[in-house]
Amino acid sequence: MGVTIKDIAKKTGLSITTISLVLNKRESRIPERTRQIIETAARELNYTPNHAAISLSTKKTDVIALVVPKGGFYNLAGLISSVEGACRNAGYSLSISLPERDGDSCLEAIQEMLRRGADGIIFDSSNVDETVYQAYMDLALKTETPISALAGVGAHLFSNSIIPDHRQGGCLAASHLLELGHTRIGLIAGPRESYTASDLSLGVEEALEKFNRDPGDFPAIFGVNAAASGYDGLTALVEQGCTGVIAGSDVIALGILRRAYERGTAIPQQLSLIGYGNNPPSFEFPIPLTTVSIHYDRISRKAVNLIKKLRRGSPAFTPELVPPSLIIRGSTAAPHV
Repeated sequence: MGVTIKDIAKKTGLSITTISLVLNKRESRIPERTRQIIETAARELNYTPNHAAISLSTKKTDVIALVVPKGGFYNLAGLISSVEGACRNAGYSLSISLPERDGDSCLEAIQEMLRRGADGIIFDSSNVDETVYQAYMDLALKTETPISALAGVGAHLFSNSIIPDHRQGGCLAASHLLELGHTRIGLIAGPRESYTASDLSLGVEEALEKFNRDPGDFPAIFGVNAAASGYDGLTALVEQGCTGVIAGSDVIALGILRRAYERGTAIPQQLSLIGYGNNPPSFEFPIPLTTVSIHYDRISRKAVNLIKKLRRGSPAFTPELVPPSLIIRGSTAAPHV
């Protein structure tokens, strides 16, 4: 039989209740010194908690589920790494589901995680269409399990959501190009109906208006969040006189870079390029990519902390927009004269 809490109590002389509170990471006023004694004894005795027994007694699994539809906005590896780190620091394990992006698949994935008893769900809704909205709202209102969304759906924002401020991100990117002196800029982004792409476009319009340009006068190409979108779309923007291009993701930017190389279009001398996301490979591109960081780590920490608060009975929270940052590298410069 393995080591139990009773063995730790015998070794330390502390009560089973106190030891249980510390080892199960429950909130309490137990002094830090006492916590250290218990944790040291647990390590010395090679104590391993029985998670199944804990779940039965507490009705908690200490698992947070991450549901990310395929083809979503986020760099998957970066998002999973950030959420997993936030969960680990908060005492949770992470379960991952990657459904297709259609509404039925997304909702079934969320329902399956609810059936498995997840303590909370983080849902990336950035690339699903508006038909999901009402069904999602019905599901979210019926369950007591907290769900935190990482985006809106179309024009709708959910309560209990932690969202990158894509509109500000689009404005930052466009403002940088305009400040450099570019007079004609373009956008290549994911699906037009997606929350991410639509808000990026609004941000570009906002920047144009600030610089006294026609906010509706910029060419935009909407497609899928893939390198092929950038590769296929670049020529049309160059032919329309664009000297600066904003990509809706760093992946799209990679396709633009490849097509620019094939065309003999020098970056940044003839074309300035800005990515979106600040994914890990972006600074390792052949030309280090100027990009917009949406701070996966901050978003993940906030989402996990939100779920903890909701589990403690806090009322629903209004959506929180997380400000992005512009990371200037080697792919942008003043237009060539």
